[in-house]
Amino acid sequence: MKRSLLVVLLVLLLWGTAQAGINVFYVPESGFLRVSGEMVIEPEAASLSFLIFPTAHLTEFWADHLMEYRVERHPHGTTVILAVRQLGPQTISFSYEGLIEPKQQEAVLGRDQLWLPEFTIPAQDWDVAVQLPLGWEVAEGEVRETSTEGSFRLVLLQPSSSYPNLKLVNYSFKPAEEPEDPEEALVEESEEWLAPVETADLAELGEEPASLEEAEQGEPEEQPRDPFAARVQIQINRFTRALGLRSQAELAELLSPALQEEGLAHYLASLPPYYGRVIAEIVAMPEDPYQDYTVVFSTERGDRYLASMAWREEAGSLQLHQFRLTPYEPTVPKEVADSCELFLQELQAALQMEDQGKISSLLAPDLQQDAEEILHLLFSLDSSEPWTIEHVTLEPFSITVLTPPLDGAKFLLKLDLTPGQYHWLLLGVQVVPLS
Repeated sequence: MKRSLLVVLLVLLLWGTAQAGINVFYVPESGFLRVSGEMVIEPEAASLSFLIFPTAHLTEFWADHLMEYRVERHPHGTTVILAVRQLGPQTISFSYEGLIEPKQQEAVLGRDQLWLPEFTIPAQDWDVAVQLPLGWEVAEGEVRETSTEGSFRLVLLQPSSSYPNLKLVNYSFKPAEEPEDPEEALVEESEEWLAPVETADLAELGEEPASLEEAEQGEPEEQPRDPFAARVQIQINRFTRALGLRSQAELAELLSPALQEEGLAHYLASLPPYYGRVIAEIVAMPEDPYQDYTVVFSTERGDRYLASMAWREEAGSLQLHQFRLTPYEPTVPKEVADSCELFLQELQAALQMEDQGKISSLLAPDLQQDAEEILHLLFSLDSSEPWTIEHVTLEPFSITVLTPPLDGAKFLLKLDLTPGQYHWLLLGVQVVPLS
């Protein structure tokens, strides 16, 4: 799937040694699997690797003495190959997610599934916590403790030096039955999951959307003059309903063949249930209804995403032709954006002049990482061409910077900043691989 369909997840660099642990979130019915955590390894050679399942997307990776790494995809698994500057015990942190084969009644997580990273060298004992939907339980496997958190079950496995193998059973599974009145069932399901799609100004995004009852009692909204625009709003309403239901079939009906081939319906339908219901607000309508509509999707958990959606008439039906989804962020004041540009220019100029003293003056006193490691990373980058700020995050404050490719590898830098006496100071550096 194209990167434009994915929400970029930023990479946190962990420099200190911490207690190793792996957190797993798994929804067997959709096949969605997310794994994140850290482990202590002790490489005996400068190059090593590990395997994860074939469809996994690596969203976070770092090691204490990492020099470089690359990702290779094969039919049997995804290989992450890394090189380190120094041998001996060190902590690596990682996060990856993807879709494996959906299971309704029974599921197996073991070495064949490569749900956890399989290293080419011995690693610290596995210390794993698995989060499952209620109804799913571990039928086979060494379990230390289980507890319930909301609509999910948290399973802590016994620490072990061997690769964990689990057999899961869904004790709440019931074969699907056709409702006596399909239309009535559809109405009830729609009322439970679907919130009205509204049009709103960006300044009003902090307000709660009106309920169905309030919308009915209020004054009728002015209908758009263009019938195509009215149909688009209906399609966005259907899209929101299908997304809330996590219905891959209904989502696919609304997508163009190209977006279906990219797997967008499968990706959207894998939205974890704990995000809750989904609502949508149309925040910008184009003068030309055939251009992009800007929609903010909000989840019950509080997450917000900004979507750009363009619709076209295809084979007698209105289909989603273009779709881009990014995290929603408030508008950054111009003064703040300008000050970030100035900081980036000073940093790049110091790198071009190899002025280590100047760069040191841009580091915060409470730097979250090792100063020498940061300097080594920054000096290894190509500073001959301008760097550009792609995104500014206000809380916590950081800038995401695009740098020229290095040895063919493309990545972003996330620079955590803190106010200094005269300018911004660098608090931490994070890396986002783009390939």
